[in-house]
Amino acid sequence: MDDLAPYRKQIDELDRQIVELLLRRARAASHIGEVKRRKNEPVYRPDREQGVYENIVRYAKEARDKSAEALPELPDSTFRNIYREIMSGSIALEGGPSVGYLGPPGSFSHMATRYRFGNSVRGMPMDTIPEIFRSVANVKEASYGVVPADNTAAGSVGITMDCFLDSSLQIYAEQFVRVRHHLMATDSIPLSSIRRIYTIPIGLEQCKQWAQKNLPMHEIQIVETSSTARAAQLVAEKKDGVAIASELASEIYGLKILSRDIQDSSDNITRFWIIGHEQCPPGKRDRTSIVLSFHDEPGGLFRVLKPFYDANINLTRIESRATRKNYGEYNFFIDLEGHRDADPVKSIISDLEKSTSFLKVLGSYPMGQVD
Repeated sequence: MDDLAPYRKQIDELDRQIVELLLRRARAASHIGEVKRRKNEPVYRPDREQGVYENIVRYAKEARDKSAEALPELPDSTFRNIYREIMSGSIALEGGPSVGYLGPPGSFSHMATRYRFGNSVRGMPMDTIPEIFRSVANVKEASYGVVPADNTAAGSVGITMDCFLDSSLQIYAEQFVRVRHHLMATDSIPLSSIRRIYTIPIGLEQCKQWAQKNLPMHEIQIVETSSTARAAQLVAEKKDGVAIASELASEIYGLKILSRDIQDSSDNITRFWIIGHEQCPPGKRDRTSIVLSFHDEPGGLFRVLKPFYDANINLTRIESRATRKNYGEYNFFIDLEGHRDADPVKSIISDLEKSTSFLKVLGSYPMGQVD
């Protein structure tokens, strides 16, 4: 026991220094908030946030290189997680925003909100994606919204794409969430005794192989719910089955995880967009999302895409969706690398506005990272 005393004393002293530095950082953040309010600038800046993450990873490397004694190599994700909460607290001090997301609490949209904004920012669960758009459009209700954009297994979220057509809101940032499904119940029970599963259809589909191998599916009743979080909520209330949901949902509704990571694919990732009224200036690595349409004629799509090829601009997504106006008319949603206010993207968009029948820039934003 005595052998640990010097190390514990050292940790206590380091903790004291860390807390003092955090308070000094918070004071500086509070001053920044005052300046932002005077200048009517947004409190939350995803480009600045990304810059902080890049800085701390670099600082950690520099500290290890300069240290006379060997320092442990903590994962970059550890530093990002710590600083996410530090910045979340600072944003709250600056008069932090309220954020609407697709509820109920414990949903993957809720997870995306926490990953992006931390736990100190006020989250507002909402029932539908159009409701999120409406609430953010009315700034008094929500400062930002978090909406699902696309998923590696299910593709794009059509209702989100459609909402952008009639909205003036912009994509301000993107957040990737790795979808991890867990089987949970109010108490620890044998898998063989399960007779009812609460789940959304796509949730069960994504765990189909695991379920067939580990559960008596021929004896189980499937109760469809509106979301994985709602499934966990119902299990907590009814106590008569199990749910397929996230770890966050198990924590919020007090459920025990019976089996972890039951999804059939470990590469199931959902991208979320943070929507708002602001835009970030051009940075090191940006993505721009646009939607356009053109007259139905031979070579129409080729003429739209060729300028990007000529400028060596990478298109990271292209998808067509029916306009629902006339048969055979389509809107093309395109993601590309670069910023709307920096050439060559700026010049290409300007030219396309003249040669297409419809073009709308949905936003330029810092490229997110898949952990």
